[in-house]
Amino acid sequence: MRCWVKPKLVTVEWIDTIESSGWDKAEEINPPTLWTTGWLILQTDKVVKIANTRDEKGDYYGIHAFPVGCVVNVTSPKKTPLRSSSV
Repeated sequence: MRCWVKPKLVTVEWIDTIESSGWDKAEEINPPTLWTTGWLILQTDKVVKIANTRDEKGDYYGIHAFPVGCVVNVTSPKKTPLRSSSV
């Protein structure tokens, strides 16, 4: 899959759906907020698509498509050290 925008590494904050088939009360069931990181390859008024893999030809795979109604934010990932400098 070729990308439709200049690819950049992003983190998508999104709200997932959840269901209960048990005896849970409505106030006990809440959708979780999640974060997924990948290369942004498409962003429209309906969908945000990111990929987790890019090959040597520049093609992208492992596509995650988020309906924009579930997307809270799209940001550059935060830089965090892989290990503490005190180690």
